[in-house]
Amino acid sequence: MQAQLNLGQISYLNCWPLYHQLQDPAISQSFTLKTGHPAELNQDLENGEIDISPSSSILPAVSPINDYFVMPDIAITSLSEVRSVILLSRRPLAQLNGSSITLTSHSLTSIFLLKIILFHLQKLDPENIIFTTQEFTPKQTEDASLIIGDQALKFFHNPPTGFRIYDLGQIWYQFTGLPFVYALWIGRQTARKEKSRALIELHRRLTEIIAEIPGKLAEMAALALADKNITSTLNASQLLAYWQKAISYKLDQQALAGLNLFYQYASDLGLIDKIPTLAFFPQPDNS
Repeated sequence: MQAQLNLGQISYLNCWPLYHQLQDPAISQSFTLKTGHPAELNQDLENGEIDISPSSSILPAVSPINDYFVMPDIAITSLSEVRSVILLSRRPLAQLNGSSITLTSHSLTSIFLLKIILFHLQKLDPENIIFTTQEFTPKQTEDASLIIGDQALKFFHNPPTGFRIYDLGQIWYQFTGLPFVYALWIGRQTARKEKSRALIELHRRLTEIIAEIPGKLAEMAALALADKNITSTLNASQLLAYWQKAISYKLDQQALAGLNLFYQYASDLGLIDKIPTLAFFPQPDNS
């Protein structure tokens, strides 16, 4: 019998349908969960505290660790709008030269996406924008703020006075016509060697869950909002629309094309030193 998987769990509503379904006793006994926001789980993965987690898609390009694998077929993506990765700005996007922008400490991929939108797609001057790391408050004096997760969802529906909302997934899609991949299921090669059967079973179950989710989302929206661990201002119809229209869990060929373009743009801007080659496990069906 193999040891249990140490599995990371993103503590946002975008992942709730997956982890709710993973509570099935047939699979849940094969792993232990460690919950955190994406940046925390990235660090836990680098430190070897977890074996696998949905983690920032930019991680393989920036991490000093070089023994990652990626689960095929599965990711956290947006097909067009995302709603939970936004820039709140007092100025129009094209007029942010000379501005100050706060960046959330909870994300990694979204920071790279924002810089690509500003400096590659909008052609703004990287030397003329000041970035600081700070969580958003409506009383802050900075011109704009990057916000992710459940807080971003709240402001997407109820923006604070004086701020415009820019949905970064929507902007990416408008320029590229491709999905954007926020998170990949990333694991350590040491876990693959020691716990391969458990990883194959996790991949099998997640693939089944993703195929079954569309027919269960209405029921799960009500369950999520009744969950004592969820503090959300969304109503059931808003949450259902988020899951149905904004979030996808599929890493298909279109999503991979969007991911590769993301890496290319980041490389072109000098944000990363290398374009990573992803090692998949288990092997994709079409390999």
